[in-house]
Amino acid sequence: MPVYYKKRQSKLDKSKLVRYLNGRSSKEEELAVLNWLNRHEAGEELDQLFEEVWELSNTTPQTDIRKKNLLVKINQKIKDKSRPTQAKKSIFLQLKVAAVWLILIGFLAVTLKVIWDNKPIEKELIAEINWIERIVLPGEKLRLILPDKSQVLVNSDSKIRFPSSFGQKSREVYLEGEAFFEVKKEKGRPFKVHAGEMTAEVLGTSFNIVSRFHNNRVALFEGKVKISSASENTFLSPGEMVEYVFDNNIHLHVHPFIYQNEMAWKEGQIKFQNESLQKILQKLEQWYGVTFILDSELKLIEL
Repeated sequence: MPVYYKKRQSKLDKSKLVRYLNGRSSKEEELAVLNWLNRHEAGEELDQLFEEVWELSNTTPQTDIRKKNLLVKINQKIKDKSRPTQAKKSIFLQLKVAAVWLILIGFLAVTLKVIWDNKPIEKELIAEINWIERIVLPGEKLRLILPDKSQVLVNSDSKIRFPSSFGQKSREVYLEGEAFFEVKKEKGRPFKVHAGEMTAEVLGTSFNIVSRFHNNRVALFEGKVKISSASENTFLSPGEMVEYVFDNNIHLHVHPFIYQNEMAWKEGQIKFQNESLQKILQKLEQWYGVTFILDSELKLIEL
């Protein structure tokens, strides 16, 4: 059996509205008008009805007041209806902004991962550096080929330390004692030897370097070398030697050198020229691994 629903009456009797505007409506009619205004949803219909009734009503001051009251109620009704829509729009906008931020963050994370995965050099630098240390005892010598194929001959009573693989921007070695370097030339990747108070920096050259107690010097045979200390820098040309002088005014002293004297140890020879007996015996101790006992009165004798 079909069920029928009676449609709610949405129209308002014009006469009730006229009496309300003229202030002649009963309490029941006034309540009916107010209830109708509260539940009315068709704005255009309300405006049309209001204009039709207004023509039938008396335009007294009291009526003007009621008209204003009605307009206030109508405007309030419209505002009340628009608020949920505005709130929904505001929430929707916030959700869209949040979604955009999530997309941007996700894109940034993926981009950084791709960049990181394609930079093996930087990842390699973060890894722990493995250092190699070689100690040469008195009376011995050691020839080494460094990771960049540079060659070094280490003299007796010396120690050298270098990484298992050089970095992409520099090659650095630490020396205590004496060694002769033949450095492979590599543009943009200088070779540095840290020796006592000095650092020798080259791109490709051959030189002899000494770093012992109060005896720091570099003799250049080929190429060009930059020498740095805590207080000053200088450059060497082939045939020049620099010494780090320990006196009241510590400084770098550059002067010519005798080739045979600096290279004799490579050929298994020892040469002395105007040196004290004390220094001569110190070299012999390093060379043969023995100890000499010398009377203090003889230490300053030069040979």
